[in-house]
Amino acid sequence: MKTQKSKDARVKKIFFTLARTAAGGILLYASLDKLGDPGKFSELIENYHLLPMSLVPLAAVVIPWLEFFTGLFLAVGLKWRGAALLYSALMAVYSLSLAWNLLQGVEMNCGCFSMDSTDKISWWTVGRDLGFLALGLLALGAPGTYASLDSFFDKPAASAKDR
Repeated sequence: MKTQKSKDARVKKIFFTLARTAAGGILLYASLDKLGDPGKFSELIENYHLLPMSLVPLAAVVIPWLEFFTGLFLAVGLKWRGAALLYSALMAVYSLSLAWNLLQGVEMNCGCFSMDSTDKISWWTVGRDLGFLALGLLALGAPGTYASLDSFFDKPAASAKDR
């Protein structure tokens, strides 16, 4: 017979699993459009006016792959705590960058999910990214999750006595 405490713990673990996998899915999806066209993505990065021009081409290649692998690791639960930390850092930087540009009066496409979008950044965009940050912080603070490759690899080897 299961106690209410164990049922509550299971529900929490499911909630944290959903937060982790949702964050991973969001970042995976966001990376896809950027992976295929670093030249176009570099133009979007330039619009932010945050990096020296000499670093823009490097960022245009590195950021999409960083997003892809961070999202993948979160989605499958491989080294998910580190991935959740990196995801949260990315979302914090993105939120601050969007807010900074809004305060400067810059009108631009954020390039978040589609580089071809005609949608301009807005406070809604900042709020959305802050929501994504909250999702990452939930995953980061999770005591554990289901459906994690880490749990598969971290199983202790059976001792000779157990065989």
